[in-house]
Amino acid sequence: MTTKKNDGLSLGIDLGGSKIYAVVTDADNTILSRAKIPTPANADPEKLAEGLVRTGKEALEALSLSFGDVSHIGAAVPSPVDPETGDCHFATNLAVKQFSLKDLLRERFGQEVYLGNDGNLGLLSEVVCGSAANCRNAVGFFIGTGLGGGLFINGKLLVGNCGLAGELGHMIVRKGGRLCGCGHKGCAEAYCSKMAYVKAIHKYLARHKCTTLLPADKFHSGSVNIKSKYLRKAYLEGDRAVCAAVDKGSEMLGIAAADVCAAVAPECVVLGGGVVAALGDQIMPVFRESFERHLFGIPPEKIKLLLSKLGDDAVALGAAIYAAKKGRV
Repeated sequence: MTTKKNDGLSLGIDLGGSKIYAVVTDADNTILSRAKIPTPANADPEKLAEGLVRTGKEALEALSLSFGDVSHIGAAVPSPVDPETGDCHFATNLAVKQFSLKDLLRERFGQEVYLGNDGNLGLLSEVVCGSAANCRNAVGFFIGTGLGGGLFINGKLLVGNCGLAGELGHMIVRKGGRLCGCGHKGCAEAYCSKMAYVKAIHKYLARHKCTTLLPADKFHSGSVNIKSKYLRKAYLEGDRAVCAAVDKGSEMLGIAAADVCAAVAPECVVLGGGVVAALGDQIMPVFRESFERHLFGIPPEKIKLLLSKLGDDAVALGAAIYAAKKGRV
C-alpha cells in the first residue's frame, strides 16, 4: 500500500477495563474494520500504550493499511482527560493515575493522537450517528467494567474544568453507601457496573447460602469482573443473585439519571456499553421506573430514554469522530 495518508480514514481505539477495541472508519463514519484484544492486567501506562498500538495495527492490517495511511487517530480512555495537556487524571478501573498517555501514543503512532474520556466519546458517536442523532442536549451512561458518562449540551460536548465534566459514574447516589473504586462511598458506579455486580453477587451468595447459574470457570471466589454475555444468560434464566445485583444497579442508575436531568434538562438519556448491549431490554423497565419516580420538574415524556444504537462500537467510533474533528466538538 502507498504510505500517502487518506484524509477520509480515521482510527479510533477504546481502552476499556477488560478489552481494547479499535475501528477504522471512512469519512461517512462507516466502520471498515475492527480489532479487539484483552486489556493487559495490572498494566502500567507503557504497556497500555503498547496494547492500544497493537489493537490499532490489527484493525489497519485487516485492510492492508498501516498507521501512515490514516490522517486521524483518536483514543478513548476510562479517565478524565485534561483538554489542555492530554493528561489522564485517574483511570480508577485500571489502577493508574496522573499519566500522559497522549505523549506515549504520539511517539508510537508517529502522529498526533486526540485523546478523550470514554463516556464523552461514546455519547459523541450516539449524537453524531446513533440513537441520539439530532439531539442538541443529551446525557449518556455507559455500563461496562465501570460506569462512564457524558454530557452533550447546546450542541457541544461538555468537558469542563480539567476535563472532569461528565464523570456521572462518580455522582453520589447514596450517602455512606457501597465503597467505589475511586475511594468514595455511594457512587453510582459502585452499584451499576460489572465490577459492582460481581461484588454484589458474591455478597448475595454468602448471605443467602445459595448458588449461581454463572459458569464456575468464569465466576468464582476470586472473580472481580465478568463478561456481559454470562450475566445475560444467568439473568434470563432467573439467577436470583444476578437478577438482584443487576436490578439494584438499574434502580440506582435511575436515581443518577434523574439527578443529572435536574441539572441540565436534556432531551434524551442514552444507555450504552457492553452490559446494555447484552441486557438493555431487561435493564430498561427497572431503570425507567426509578428514573420517573425521582425526576424533578419536567414531565417524563419530555425526556426520551434510549438504548445505544451503536453498541460495542460506540466509544471507539466516537474516538475516530473526535480525531477527525481534531477535538473540536
